[in-house]
Amino acid sequence: MARLQKAGTPLDIEEQLTHPRSPLRSVFLDTILSPQAGPSTFILDQQDENGRHEGLAQVRIRPGRPERDVVFMSPTLNSGNGGHAIWQRLLAHLCVQTAESGTLRIYARLPLHTDELQIFKNVGFVEYGQEHFYQLDPSVDRLELTPTLELRPQQAGDSWGLQKLYATFTPRAVQNAEGLAQGQWELAKRRWGEQGRRAGYVWEFDGDILGALHIRTGKRGYSIRTLLHPDALDKAEELCQAALQLTTARPKAPVYFTFRHYEPGWPHILPMLGFKPLTSQVLVTKPMAVRIREKSSKLIPALEATPTEGAASTIMSHARSEVNVTKNGVPRRKHKTTIPVL
Repeated sequence: MARLQKAGTPLDIEEQLTHPRSPLRSVFLDTILSPQAGPSTFILDQQDENGRHEGLAQVRIRPGRPERDVVFMSPTLNSGNGGHAIWQRLLAHLCVQTAESGTLRIYARLPLHTDELQIFKNVGFVEYGQEHFYQLDPSVDRLELTPTLELRPQQAGDSWGLQKLYATFTPRAVQNAEGLAQGQWELAKRRWGEQGRRAGYVWEFDGDILGALHIRTGKRGYSIRTLLHPDALDKAEELCQAALQLTTARPKAPVYFTFRHYEPGWPHILPMLGFKPLTSQVLVTKPMAVRIREKSSKLIPALEATPTEGAASTIMSHARSEVNVTKNGVPRRKHKTTIPVL
C-alpha cells in the first residue's frame, strides 16, 4: 500500500491544496474513528497471463450521513500498466461493498473531460455539477482590506436559515443529486485526526441569513466557500473581502476560493480582488441500492439455485457481517472489517 499511494491520483482538490492526507494515514484514522462503518480501502492484487495487476481505491465516510466520497485511486491512468481496467474493477467492487455497509450515495470530484471521468461513468456515476478553483495572487496584501460587511460566527440554530439559502439558488437537479449532502453547510464537531479546521460565518439582514462563508484552514493554506442570496449579489465583493480578512493570521499562506457553476458573478468579481483561475472539477454521484443480508431459517425455493449477485467471482472480500438475535427478539448486528482484497 505504501508503494501504491505514491503512484496514485488524489481526488479531493480542496484537501490537497490546504491539508493533504496520505491513504496510509487514512486507513489508520478510519480504523480508530469509524471501526463499524465498513471498509474504506480496497486493494487489487492479481496475477494473470499478462502479468501482475495492483491497484488501490479509497473512500471516506461523511460524518453523520450514509454517504461516502471516493478520494483516492491508484495507479495513475497514464502509467501504462492496465490502469483503466484496474480502476473500473476497483470502483465496481467498492460500490457493492459500501452499499452493503449501508451507504446510500457515493460521490467523487474528477477532472473535466478526462479518462477518469469516463471510467466513473462506466460504472454508473452521473454528473450533476462543476466546481471552479481560483487562487489569490500572492502580491495582494490582505492586511490592507477594510470590509464593511458585518459577519458573526455560525451557530447551531442557523441550520434552517442556511438550508433555505442553499435551496434559493441551487438547481433542483443538484439538490436531488446531493440528497442529505445538502447539510454540508452545517458545522460538525471536529473529530480527532481530522485534517485542518473549518470555521463558518453568516451575514444576516432583517433576521434572514442572506450570506454565509466557510473557511477551511490547513497547514498549506486557506480555502473559502460562500453562499449568497440572488437578491444580494451586490454584496459579493464585500463578502469575499470579509472572508480574506479572516485569513490574515497567516498573511503569506495561499488562499483559494471555490464556487459552483450556477453561482453567478464570481468569475467577474474574483479577478478584481486579485484571484486567478486555477482548475476545475466535475461533481459526480451514484445512488446505491442497499442489499441486506439476514439469517433466514428457510430460503425461497426459486432463489436457492440463484448465483449470488454482486462482485465478480475473482473478488475476495474480507468484510464480514453477522446478525444475532437477543432474548427479546431484537436483532443485533456485529461487524468485523478489514481491508478488502480483490
